Amino acid sequence: MDNVENFISLHNTKISKLIKKKKRFYFDVKNDDVREIADYLFNKIGCRLSTATAQETYNGIEVLYHFSHDESGQYFCPRVVITDKKNPEMNSITPIVKGAEWIEREMYDLWGINFVGHPRLELLLTKDNPAGIKQPLRFRRES
Repeated sequence: MDNVENFISLHNTKISKLIKKKKRFYFDVKNDDVREIADYLFNKIGCRLSTATAQETYNGIEVLYHFSHDESGQYFCPRVVITDKKNPEMNSITPIVKGAEWIEREMYDLWGINFVGHPRLELLLTKDNPAGIKQPLRFRRES
């Protein structure tokens, strides 16, 4: 059984909206399960965190992690959808994957996502901005 099929069989109750593309596997995961999934990908099958991305949609703010299994060339991409746009918050995977510290800080700075359990959640790129711009990638509706 390959990594993807094994992953699905072990975590089928914790993942949804599966999308399989050539060597890419996208799926949704609940905030409560994101650390367990990250632990399995990172510590059990030896993936590395390649990067993470965020975007604002009508449904909320989405955080998509990109875990690369270099041996097979497969990517596992868990997505967490944060529906509370006013106070976006989710669990940090930094306690599991130390390499997530920097990218989660960037998403905190640029998107305003509070990563619960992050060891050093502080502004990174905008802290010295003379205009005092906060969360520059968030959609701003004119009042």
